[in-house]
Amino acid sequence: MRMSISRHGMACTMLFGSLFIYGCGETAEKAPSEDCFVNSFGNREFLGTPECVAQFKTEPMSGYWVVELEYSLFYPTIEDLDRGLRDAAFSLSFLNIPTHEVRELLLSPDRKVYRVSFDGSKSEIPGIYGEEMPELRGGVVVKENFSIEDQVRDVGLVDDYGDSALN
Repeated sequence: MRMSISRHGMACTMLFGSLFIYGCGETAEKAPSEDCFVNSFGNREFLGTPECVAQFKTEPMSGYWVVELEYSLFYPTIEDLDRGLRDAAFSLSFLNIPTHEVRELLLSPDRKVYRVSFDGSKSEIPGIYGEEMPELRGGVVVKENFSIEDQVRDVGLVDDYGDSALN
């Protein structure tokens, strides 16, 4: 069966349109596996573990890392950081064991802010990210090339309501 040029053109348009909509290869947004969801009090919730967040596409990221004694948040912009609210923050975790320098910062008792860049994945699916921080915007997982560019400043404590003395 021969296809006319107009039908062939239409078939190619549909094929490429499908690839554009659904993506292809590494750039496609994958749905997380069912293992990444739990039922909690009758609600289906996403578990934002590093392994589950890593299922999303890998992309270069940069922003601000707030760290203190295993407390690790990521703010994509300085404006988000300055507002200091948890609903603008992502839980930041590492897919692999971080370098000695990063592990030392994670154990430091002093809360500090660093400008960072890395290749990682991000999820904004409502769910459970980090320890006792349900109001977070989502989760970010560092996959590779984690670079601390500079320390921005020390910060005050974030209270239970998400208020912060970042300024």
